[in-house]
Amino acid sequence: MNKPSRFNSLNQLWRWGNRPLLRGPRWLPGRVTHSQQMALLRILAVATEKQLSLIDVLETFEKDVHGRWRLQISRLVDLLRSGVPLADAIDKVPDLLPANAFFLVKAGAESGTLPSALSLASEVCMAERTEQVRSRAGVLLYILAVFLVVALNLLFIGYWIIPKFKKIFHDFEVELPGLTLNIIEANDFVIEYFYVLPVAILLLWIMQKILTRRGFLENGWRPAFVYGLLYPRGRAPDVLRFLHVTTESGRPLMGAFETLAHTSNNRLLAERFEAILQDVHKGNDCWTALHDFSLLTPSEVRLLQSAQRAGNLSWALKAIAKSIERRINYRMMLVREYLEPAFIVGLGALVGIIVIGLFLPLISLVHHLA
Repeated sequence: MNKPSRFNSLNQLWRWGNRPLLRGPRWLPGRVTHSQQMALLRILAVATEKQLSLIDVLETFEKDVHGRWRLQISRLVDLLRSGVPLADAIDKVPDLLPANAFFLVKAGAESGTLPSALSLASEVCMAERTEQVRSRAGVLLYILAVFLVVALNLLFIGYWIIPKFKKIFHDFEVELPGLTLNIIEANDFVIEYFYVLPVAILLLWIMQKILTRRGFLENGWRPAFVYGLLYPRGRAPDVLRFLHVTTESGRPLMGAFETLAHTSNNRLLAERFEAILQDVHKGNDCWTALHDFSLLTPSEVRLLQSAQRAGNLSWALKAIAKSIERRINYRMMLVREYLEPAFIVGLGALVGIIVIGLFLPLISLVHHLA
């Protein structure tokens, strides 16, 4: 195949991958790491602060990366070259920035404070990365390894041991206990319909991609109604940081709330911001409105009102955002600390039930032979 025809084939493949369902590099193999996202975020922050050409900077950056990440950077450069604004280009190419950074970048672009928003997003993501529990990946890997070992052992017992087990007791005409019969029935079902599991995993993966594309999932896994309806306070740090960027640039807070109302990709959260904006338009205090819609606590409202009167609002917004984020991360860490041993105990209980169910017939067999 000559070079022009090869180029045409690759171009057709890229166009096929950009169909509505498969658009973007999200479907290509490979994994984008948090370190790669942080590197791009710092590059964008420095380039916008020093007013450098983003296309030239990203083209230079593209030469030093490989795989799926390089395709994503190349796609971003193509969008910028065609005249698409930076925030919209980032929105079209998935997984370029961390989720909390993307909200700040998009809101900053809408309000004209993009350099400050990029710098703050880089600072926040770096601090969050530093404060994360280093053993989280190791714990997840440990749990996955335990699950795989237990699953492989159970598959071996179900495929190799239980059929021989049934034949032995059938030859001796010994009645099996109810627990053992239930285990054998479950094993026969798994062996007969083993293909259902990979098909179900594939369907769930496709559904996850579609729901993420449609906006029903945030960050690839979190349902949009979690922050939009059940726990809007989880987005309070991002909102307060954006208000901090707005006050630092000398822009009015009213404009910041108008930006929040039409910037969020979460429809439920956008409706909440719109209600807050309407409340502020009626003349109510913006901090009280944030409290009424479950983003701030009464003590935080009083602190912000005092800081606004003292002319120190920017510092207070940043400090409260950091405090809220620390409390959320601490609670999430507690949840993980309880869920990890509960998962191990659950696996142990499952193995124990199977062992007991396979041991009980031996007692019956001993009594029968005696």
